[in-house]
Parts: sequence; structure tokens; C-alpha cells
Amino acid sequence: MSRTFQVGDLLPPLRHTATTFQLFRYSAVTWNPHRIHFDETHAREEGHSGLALHSHLRAALALRCVTEGLGPGWQLAKVAYRLRKPVYAPADLAYTARVTAADGDGLTLELLEENPSGEVGFDGTVRVNKIAGKDPDRVQVTTAFSTAGATT
Repeated sequence: MSRTFQVGDLLPPLRHTATTFQLFRYSAVTWNPHRIHFDETHAREEGHSGLALHSHLRAALALRCVTEGLGPGWQLAKVAYRLRKPVYAPADLAYTARVTAADGDGLTLELLEENPSGEVGFDGTVRVNKIAGKDPDRVQVTTAFSTAGATT
């Protein structure tokens, strides 16, 4: 059964602790050599209070709140976000998504990132659409086996 969303509905929040090790790894996999993400001495010399979280990592976490909250029957159509303030690792963060518009097979959601004191460090909007012909609540797993070229 497919869930119907209404304006004001909240998706389950995503809670995440960003660590210095995660920042180092994220820098590596994204080929981001900016030292403010993995060299604390350099980050402080640049005027930061510690190792700064990547803006794209923060956006990915906010979108994870949406994709996990809605499930596999939805696709991202448009994303816009703004960083309000820097965040430094380690950091305990909460990401929330609230429906601000529901029309036809689409939703618009407001995204927020909050620290434990309730300060908002990131906000944005995302537009999602139902995937045509797919039940948004059903995960479909397809397994294919081939014996071509196999020997016994």
C-alpha cells in the first residue's frame, strides 16, 4: 500500500555523528585536497575552529534523510541548499525533511540540519517524484544467474 503525504508531514529524522576519520575518507574518495577537511592545524591557521565538514557531505546526509524516509519508489528531481554556518568534526547532527507541497505524483520537502543545541547549519529544498509504475513501498530485488561459460 502506498503512503499518501500531506503538507506538514515529517519524514523520520536522520541522526549522524560526523567524525574526523569520515572527513579524511570523504576527502579521499571525492579527490578533495583542501586541507581544512583533514589537517586540523592548517584548518585553524585558515581561521576555522577545527576540521570543517564538506558542504557536499552535508548535502548527501540531508538527501539520505529523504531517500531513506520515502523509500525506493521515489526519485530526486531537483535539489537546492544553502550552508548557514560551518560545522566542525566531531559533530552530532540531525537532518529533517518536512513536506511543503504535495501535488500529483510529486512532493517538495524542506531540508534542515541541526546541531544538538538546535542551531540550523544547513537548509534547502528538494523536489521528488514517484517512479512511474513502481510501488513506493515495495523493494524489488532481481537476481539473475548465468551458466554461460561455466564448467562443471
